[in-house]
Amino acid sequence: MLDLQQTVDHVLLLAERSGLKEVDALIERDEALEVEIRDGKVEKVEQSTSLGLGVRVLRNGKTGLASTERLDTNAIERAFQSALENSDLQDPTEVVLPEATNGLADPESLGTYNSDLEKLTSKDLADLGLAIEASAKNADDRISTIPYLGASRNSSEVLLVNSKGTRYHQHNNSVGAYCGALLQDGEARKTGMRFWNQRNWNPDAAQRTGEEAVRKGADLLKAQPIPSGKLPIVLDEYVAPRLLGMYFGAFSAESAQKGMSRLKGKLGEAIAIPELTLLDDPHRIGGNRSRLLDAEGVPPQPLPLIENGEFRNFLYHVESGRKGKHTSTGHAGRNYTGGVSTRTHNLVWATSDSTLEQLCRIPEECLLVTQLEGAAGCNPISGDISIGVQGFLYRNGARVQPVDSITIAGNFFELLKNVRAAGNAYQPNLTHLFIPALLVEGFTISG
Repeated sequence: MLDLQQTVDHVLLLAERSGLKEVDALIERDEALEVEIRDGKVEKVEQSTSLGLGVRVLRNGKTGLASTERLDTNAIERAFQSALENSDLQDPTEVVLPEATNGLADPESLGTYNSDLEKLTSKDLADLGLAIEASAKNADDRISTIPYLGASRNSSEVLLVNSKGTRYHQHNNSVGAYCGALLQDGEARKTGMRFWNQRNWNPDAAQRTGEEAVRKGADLLKAQPIPSGKLPIVLDEYVAPRLLGMYFGAFSAESAQKGMSRLKGKLGEAIAIPELTLLDDPHRIGGNRSRLLDAEGVPPQPLPLIENGEFRNFLYHVESGRKGKHTSTGHAGRNYTGGVSTRTHNLVWATSDSTLEQLCRIPEECLLVTQLEGAAGCNPISGDISIGVQGFLYRNGARVQPVDSITIAGNFFELLKNVRAAGNAYQPNLTHLFIPALLVEGFTISG
């Protein structure tokens, strides 16, 4: 088997032999080590590795794709030939390969890789998992069982080359843990779930995952629905990015060109509160989607999607850019098995000075949402939101009762205009959605 560099070099050699001027190759490698814990014992240790090569050929105005998970010369040559043959079956496209970018910084400057994490063993992860379980069990005597508990180490590697001289190699890794604890008090049962995911090994911080999971479940044990009606809502710093993250596809130029974005034709218009600037930042240190080149080899730069409430930019890859007579903004996403799509980098919504508790004191009455349940009623094209939630009712700044068995309904595009305040912190885990807690008006609650 060839190594990664030998593999992509062989693809470029095949391109040269075939007289092709526009060929690229993408290799992805993912490795994971996970330990699951149950009742004070290691229940499962699982180690997995995936590796694949994607070849893209541009010929006669058409694009051909093929992939292989074997990196020997025969498999690479078969994939290259398949890409050639597949190109003949496609409709003409607007795709051209970008020229190579000179003077790139070292991808290590992005802070997405910590070599020390590669030294963690299954015993390290097992010890962490057992400590989390012990702390969870000691946190509350109403624990019935802890059905979900584990710790893992994950790493990924991507290598992109093309026949224009691009060669980009980036590593990412992380360590994480999770705990789901089921609590019971009489007939009431609730599961509290908490995750921890970082690029620094900190067992003491990770151990608190168990206590936090138990506390989350315990706080909701006596939850009841509340009457239907309109009520201000506070989305906490975990829920806000998860909910809003379903709708950012509206900023894709590709979606607008296909008639699948309500933002089509609205560049320069006010679409949000004047205080909102939403930035796509590909260079944020430690961000989960930080990178110096996108999946086509285009260097992205920080780009405001919304600036002072006005819609400023769509996101483009090469093909959507050429269709829209716009240069690529460096927002091509791709894995080795598929074609190019539009992908955001790190989205950053600015924080303010208000804590979560202070946000809950602003309205006379509000619902603090701390958990989402399903997303079948959420439509990323229309922006409609209809989703089950759990949380807490606040009145005059004080927590009145835990709440469940309710649905909140609204619209993403209206939400942008109805944000009253933002929190002062992002959720602490690794993410590409840096969105603080938000106080929002205009939602309807159905009990």
